Amino acid sequence: MIRHLLLVCLMIHCTVADPKSGTGAVPVPPLPKQKWLTLHGDEPFVVANGGFSGLYPPQTDIAFSQSIVYGKGGTVLLCDLHMSRDGHGFCLSQLNLQNTTNAADAFPSRKKTYIVNGKELQGWFALDFTSDEMFDKLIVTQSIFSRTDLFDFSPPYPTDLFLEENRKAILWINAEYATFYNQHKLSLVDHIKQLLEIRKDISYISSPEIGFLKSMGPVVHGLKTKLMFKFPTDRNALEPTTNEPYASLLTKLSMIKTFAAGIVVPREYIWPVSKARYLETSTNLVADAHKQGIEVFAYGFANDNFLPHNYSYDLQREYLRFVDNSQFAVDGVVTDFPTSASMAVACLAGSKNASRRVPTLIISANGANGDYPGSTDLAYQKAVDDGADIIDCSVQMTKDRVAFCLPSVDLIPTTTAAGPFMSRAAKVDSIQSSMGIFSFDLTWDEILSLKPQMFSEFNGNMIRDPARKNVGKFVTLSEFLEFAKAKAVRGVLINVENAAYLAANKGLDIVGAVTTALSNATLDKQSTQKVLIMSGESSVLDKFKDIPTYQKVLHIKKQVEFVTNETALEIKKHADAVFLHKHSLYTQFRGEGFTLNFTNLIERMHWANISVYAGTVLNEFQDIYMDYSSDPYMLIHNLIYYGADGIITQYPGTANAYTRNLCTGNLQSYRIPNIKPGDVIKFALDPKEVAEYKPPPPVHLETKDFVTPPLPPVAAISKGDDKGSASKSTSNDTNAPSSSPPPEQAQAPSSATVSTINFVTLFFATMLGLVTLL
Repeated sequence: MIRHLLLVCLMIHCTVADPKSGTGAVPVPPLPKQKWLTLHGDEPFVVANGGFSGLYPPQTDIAFSQSIVYGKGGTVLLCDLHMSRDGHGFCLSQLNLQNTTNAADAFPSRKKTYIVNGKELQGWFALDFTSDEMFDKLIVTQSIFSRTDLFDFSPPYPTDLFLEENRKAILWINAEYATFYNQHKLSLVDHIKQLLEIRKDISYISSPEIGFLKSMGPVVHGLKTKLMFKFPTDRNALEPTTNEPYASLLTKLSMIKTFAAGIVVPREYIWPVSKARYLETSTNLVADAHKQGIEVFAYGFANDNFLPHNYSYDLQREYLRFVDNSQFAVDGVVTDFPTSASMAVACLAGSKNASRRVPTLIISANGANGDYPGSTDLAYQKAVDDGADIIDCSVQMTKDRVAFCLPSVDLIPTTTAAGPFMSRAAKVDSIQSSMGIFSFDLTWDEILSLKPQMFSEFNGNMIRDPARKNVGKFVTLSEFLEFAKAKAVRGVLINVENAAYLAANKGLDIVGAVTTALSNATLDKQSTQKVLIMSGESSVLDKFKDIPTYQKVLHIKKQVEFVTNETALEIKKHADAVFLHKHSLYTQFRGEGFTLNFTNLIERMHWANISVYAGTVLNEFQDIYMDYSSDPYMLIHNLIYYGADGIITQYPGTANAYTRNLCTGNLQSYRIPNIKPGDVIKFALDPKEVAEYKPPPPVHLETKDFVTPPLPPVAAISKGDDKGSASKSTSNDTNAPSSSPPPEQAQAPSSATVSTINFVTLFFATMLGLVTLL
């Protein structure tokens, strides 16, 4: 098949140079050998559960082959063994084929009901099909419906082919339901005997059934094969041979040692998680098992899991908690995403105190906004602690001319203003299309009466740490600058927006406020700490052109795909750098969540001597294209590989951990894959299918997108003339909005005019009008 011909190409491609190799990567000496707390002191194994099953349909040839391409050396391939009616073995992820193949469509009349381990199970089963029917008529599908179905085209993978086509790989056969198959006169033991005649070096054979493992003991005697006792997620389930709960068997490690070399357990057996999704104290299972000479493998790892809040959606922190803590290390992790696990084991373990190897700037987005409400004292402290080079302040103005930091001029998403100040809601077309409660319509004291609020475009299971939803304090611009000086960060980024509207309509000089604050902090008179001035308005950047130490950053807010040389040169007249949406660096394939091609933005910006900062990078897997394994580390690695000079992120700790990885600059280590846009789909899909897709015309970046008229003079508006917020939009923003008296603190809206319509409008403002925060 064509994809197998391309396999060699991809394997070569994965060994290209590190990001910015030779132009920025820090040269490093060879690393000392890592000391591991595994049973034998060896590096933990990465076990690819059904291959690269997080991206491809599990247990298929393409899933296994890509595990070899993208996993570290020694990645173990795990096949779940199931049997056809005529005694042939296949790698299939579940006993019931209903959600893992097209069996229901191909054979609608074959639906059956069986008793499996004492419970009734209805569906389609391999033992009801011949091997020819399975191979010729069935197609393996992605069993987790939130994952892509783009690669659902492979037949079930016969176990003999699995062994023959992966001769250089370490193999694992997981044999569940041995009792069930025995009841239907199919023997998993006999089939594995046949497999061992093909390859005597099957490294691991696992099962949740003690009787099966004891039967396999004489079969593997004299071989290097290790028998592993697998525990189910349900501790109260009964083991078929002993009829004893698995929870009870877990306390009998010395007995387990008599028939198994190791155990395979859900990761929650080691690090329990509360119902509220917080980690609890680790158990002693690994230490107790190691004392008995028993290996421990943990399973259930996947990049698209809803992780405990302790990890801040940083999936690598979960792996490291199992393999790189000061108390123990599991002997292997069983994962759907072998690339990420390989990076954790080979590159990130032991790197906590390592020096930076990748010099790319790490720029915070409202501080560590993924961990705390944005632009609060806690978010800034966390950003500094997590290694941000540049911390940022998006400057907002209050009605009484106090400049402070907040992610948005609209208070609804990032404060509790929607309760007490709903009557101040206004619609200002030049700022946003939806209703909002704006900072310039409240005094500083009124702002201080509110609480900060954690904002994320993800809700439901992806909600950020609810315990931190309303913690922290608001910070004035002056306080922010003094904090940055005291912490000696490499620099600050000051984001200035809506300057023209504030000057003309509110009599507020945001540019003057920023200029004065920077001068008072003496940041205009030094070059030790960088000062970046960012705006989407060229007229704002032009106000700072006379201070050569300031770097001016143009924020290109819309997602674009093409820029001409002339436009790039026009940007250079106003800015030294640009902040580009990360998805502006590549085009997308059919809206499927995969990349297709490079855009020309980084190339043209660098041609014009303009630095490129890419963002905003989030840890949440739903924000990351599947080319990058839904892994923020893979995304950061490849943004730098594409040429980004800085990463703007709400999770600086993740970016900082990446820059300290031990693989960069180490030619003898695992090579983090450099994935060009389109690599995944061009490898996996029929070339004709890719060629037939005609993407829409690229969105061009034009001068009208960023060149703005000179700022108007600041209107002389007295306190008495400033009427507060508008209740309706007008075509002329210079019209003063109508007044509304401030509410008493902690008092619900007092007027019936604060209607349900207003509430619904505000709700949609939050849901639809605020994605620009990211």
